[in-house]
Amino acid sequence: EKVNKNRAMNSKRALFESFHDRMNAAIEKKFYLEASWYAYALLEDRLVSMLRQSGGIGRNGSSTQIKMLGPKLGELKNRASTDKLLSENLPATKINDWKDERNDLMHAMAEGTMTQAEIDKKAYLLALQGRDLIKEVSAAAMRLKKHRSKAP
Repeated sequence: EKVNKNRAMNSKRALFESFHDRMNAAIEKKFYLEASWYAYALLEDRLVSMLRQSGGIGRNGSSTQIKMLGPKLGELKNRASTDKLLSENLPATKINDWKDERNDLMHAMAEGTMTQAEIDKKAYLLALQGRDLIKEVSAAAMRLKKHRSKAP
């Protein structure tokens, strides 16, 4: 069973490394909406890592993983109120603002309330901000993991 778990982890790692590569390639090719989709997936993955390092992937010790970025962030914010290390390493406002910008753009597109030029500009900014945010959140998740593994 441990071999299967390691194989799954390596497979997931390879998949998410390809997401990074694809996100960067999408930005280079000016496929900003595609880049934002990869950024969203990568952010969710890093939030799951932070959940693992701060008490588990579910609420109140549950092993059922929290779905969607917003609820994951909400749970981390709750935990941060009593977890100093998490509080110092969770850029909650930046993540929430990026998530809201992404959702607002998707809804505006679906409702036809923006011009193509406005969509293009917002998609460009969303992709670049998402890439920067992933760097920040990934580093924060690694700091949490590093310091938690040293704790008894």
